[in-house]
Parts: sequence; structure tokens; C-alpha cells
Amino acid sequence: MDFYTGLILMHIVGTVLGVGGATFAEVNMIRALRDGEISFDESELMKATYAVLRLGFFMLIISGFGFLLYYRLIGAEELLYSEKLWAKLTIIVALALNAIFMQMHLMPIIWGSAISFASWYGALILGILRGADYTYFGVLVAYVISVILMYFVIGYVHKIFIPQKKHM
Repeated sequence: MDFYTGLILMHIVGTVLGVGGATFAEVNMIRALRDGEISFDESELMKATYAVLRLGFFMLIISGFGFLLYYRLIGAEELLYSEKLWAKLTIIVALALNAIFMQMHLMPIIWGSAISFASWYGALILGILRGADYTYFGVLVAYVISVILMYFVIGYVHKIFIPQKKHM
């Protein structure tokens, strides 16, 4: 297997782990909060899920830098100025900042979940649409709309499946 094929494989596996991890993190969070508290077993499952998410993110970052280096070494610098690349990088930066803010408890869980979902699924969709013609601005508009929609969807799902605390 050549270097470029290895980068593609690592990038795909990282994206799959991230998308799957983000999905299972939300599903497990909803299941854990249904009874109002997170048990030890539920906490351990969440830790394992977040470990998978971190591994996926790490693989995405390493392979992403590998692509940048590869394009530079083969003289394909024009790819480094691509709006598509910068759109993907912006989403990855948003994903990283979201993870940091959530870890520091500076991000409400529903907004954090919405950003995580929109980012991971956005990265997946952009990877699938490799040959499509889209602009940086177009991707960012779609991304922001996706985050907002995910906020409302996740909020609605939480409202249905997680009992609300009754105020006395």
C-alpha cells in the first residue's frame, strides 16, 4: 500500500469512528439520563465512546496533515488553496473547539451535541461529495444551518425521552 492510499484509509476510518462515536455518544447520553442519573456502568460506556471519538479525531488530524504534506511534496500546492479544503478545515477547527469547551464544561450539552453531530456528519458528507462544486461560503452557511437544526432536533429528542425535573 502506498502512502497516499494509507492516508485515505486512515482518513476514512477516522471519519467513521467519529461519526459512529458522535452518534453513540448521543444515544447513550439519552439512555443514561432517562432515569435522571448516570450510573457507573453508563459512565464507563460514555468514557469508552468518547475514547473512540478522540481516536477518530486523532486519525482525522494525522491523515489531514499527511494530505497537506503530501500535496506540498508532490507539487500540488493549488490544492492547498482550495475552498473545499478550507471549508473542511474550518469544520474540524469548530469540532476541536467544541470538544475543548465541552470538556471544560463551558458548552451546554445540547449545543455541544449539535455542533458535534453537524461537524462529524458534515465532514462525512464533504468527503462523499469530493467531486462536487461548492464554495467555502456555501459550506459554512449549510454548516451553521445544520448546527441550528441539530440543536432543535436534539432538544426535541431530549424532551421526549428524558423526563423533565418537576419544580416544587
